[in-house]
Amino acid sequence: MKVSLYRALPGPLQSLARRAYSLLPMRARLGKTYWETHGFLKDAETWDAERIQVWQTAQLRRMVAEAYENTPGYRQLYDEAGVSPGDIRTPADLARLPFVTKELIRDNLADFTSRAVPERSRLHRTTGGSTGIPFGFYLTQDNIEQELAFIHRAWESVGWTLGDSSAVLRGAFVGSETELWGEDPVFRELKLSTYRLTEATYPKFRDKLLRSAPRHLQAYPSSAAILADLVIGAGDEGRLPFALLLLGSENLYDWQRERIRRAFPESRQFSWYGHAEQVLFAPACAGSSALHFHPFYGLVEILDGEDLPVGEGSLGELVGTSFWMRATPFIRYRTRDMAVRGPVACDACGRPFPLVERIEGRRQEFVVTGTGRHISMTQINMHTDVFDHVAQFQFHQTERGAVTLNLVRKPGYSDTDTSRIRSDMEEKLGEDMTLALAFVDCIGPLPSGKRGFLRQDLTLERGVG
Repeated sequence: MKVSLYRALPGPLQSLARRAYSLLPMRARLGKTYWETHGFLKDAETWDAERIQVWQTAQLRRMVAEAYENTPGYRQLYDEAGVSPGDIRTPADLARLPFVTKELIRDNLADFTSRAVPERSRLHRTTGGSTGIPFGFYLTQDNIEQELAFIHRAWESVGWTLGDSSAVLRGAFVGSETELWGEDPVFRELKLSTYRLTEATYPKFRDKLLRSAPRHLQAYPSSAAILADLVIGAGDEGRLPFALLLLGSENLYDWQRERIRRAFPESRQFSWYGHAEQVLFAPACAGSSALHFHPFYGLVEILDGEDLPVGEGSLGELVGTSFWMRATPFIRYRTRDMAVRGPVACDACGRPFPLVERIEGRRQEFVVTGTGRHISMTQINMHTDVFDHVAQFQFHQTERGAVTLNLVRKPGYSDTDTSRIRSDMEEKLGEDMTLALAFVDCIGPLPSGKRGFLRQDLTLERGVG
């Protein structure tokens, strides 16, 4: 189904089109590019490191040459830097190219749009990302199918099969007070409203899930954690027997993982790192929970505050170069996401895919202390019962050295909880950070449906201290 034609239809006709489309065999519902990419990945994922590097080099040179030839913004950048496509002979030569940022592309989108991709083939996508600042770029129908092939190959490694039913707790379905879910017959998905999931509506969600019995749950980690809290609060641990919990598009914190495991003890958790720009993709290894960057998706760099590669075990910014995004190319794109570099190959699965020890989070998921220390949300772990009487929480920083922790209280919350939370948080934040506690009635999701644990109003530049 052509996305551009489908989106042009009125709502009722879209529903009819999806219903008719769902009658096709499952294999026919996915496009030619999907199956070509899927087949390529099944073969290429068995390649050795040398063959992978040869392929990456060819793709990189093609991307740089096409961007220089067809994208005025890249041509100007490279001319000003004194480099040309012919200078890129190996992936190591990537360091000779200048970086691009979200702001640069956002403010000059026409110049960073490839003239080689016809306007009729471009699909405009907007994402707020972690900063909440709208960012638009172009992709194609091929990119949508390629992305799906990469994700499906990752899911297949842990037992997912095309045609399996899923509940979906992400941001696409908003719903209403009376419409808490919708059914998508094309991929057998029960779309739940992240925006409407509360203690009051939880019994309706639970009963619908028990009746529909979807095999898997696809969710933002933050949404899965909220569902887990509701499950635990209702004493429903183990009642929703999902085979897989497919958790992506956000950082998955250790305390969330434990809470989700408690609510769904028989379900296997599978996470991955990715973003709307389709520059980098790091699924979890099937043999462990480690994330390894997919070498056929994009080329990853992890750089320190001086833009030099970090060593194993060190923290740096993820910089990515997409092998597939041609309408708006992303070459040496600063993601503003921070990660700790791991080994260059995976012992668990044996593949020569670069690993990260952990994703520390988006740059906007750090708070800054009075002395300039950067503390990530990953470091502020919640492994104890200190938040048992809290329905939701969110840190908010507007000035260096001070942060407010907004709390939505559950019944039974007392001054003892306040004292414990303050004591635990002040110990984690340190003496150079002032903590204020504020009680609020609700903390709504972002427009994307994600529920961030930090609202960071400071502008955090390169590197962390």
